[in-house]
Amino acid sequence: MKRDRVSSLFPLLLLLALAAASFWLERAVQAPDYDKTGKLRHDPDFIAEDFGITKMGANGKPEYSLSAARMLHYPDDESTDIVEPRLVQRHDDAAPIEIRADRGLISRNGEEASFFGNVVVVREASAQRSELRMQTEYLQIYPDRDLASTNRPVTITEGRSRLAGVGMELNNKTRQFTLLSQVRGTFDAGK
Repeated sequence: MKRDRVSSLFPLLLLLALAAASFWLERAVQAPDYDKTGKLRHDPDFIAEDFGITKMGANGKPEYSLSAARMLHYPDDESTDIVEPRLVQRHDDAAPIEIRADRGLISRNGEEASFFGNVVVVREASAQRSELRMQTEYLQIYPDRDLASTNRPVTITEGRSRLAGVGMELNNKTRQFTLLSQVRGTFDAGK
């Protein structure tokens, strides 16, 4: 009698196991839901050629301007990729600082920008000082805080003086920079 009950339940158990296996198989091979809005893809939602923007200060004077050959904005992470960027920062009586690179990436809120490839920073010459030129392959910039840094090799020249090192921090408000390691250089005292 017990054997009849087990043998009559066997087809039912087999049917339940097959149903569970087919349900699992259908879920395993089913493609994920497709987002038709495009927000999950990393495709640009707009592109600008030869663009430029300027941020004005409270005094009505330009604080910095950014221009580039091409700009691509991505809606999935709200980032902006720029080709051949040029950033110029201005302060009241100080010489402007210009930053150029092959490529740049601006964060979603614009509070930070990364510059990649052939990064050149130039402080124009003034009556008191020679032109200052810094070269590296990567530079992280915080424009509203006037800070910049890199963890890559850096070469800084001013007139005939030359400094090189790995890693740098720059405070544009105080016009001071710090080389972080492997520092070497020559200083020309001039006349």
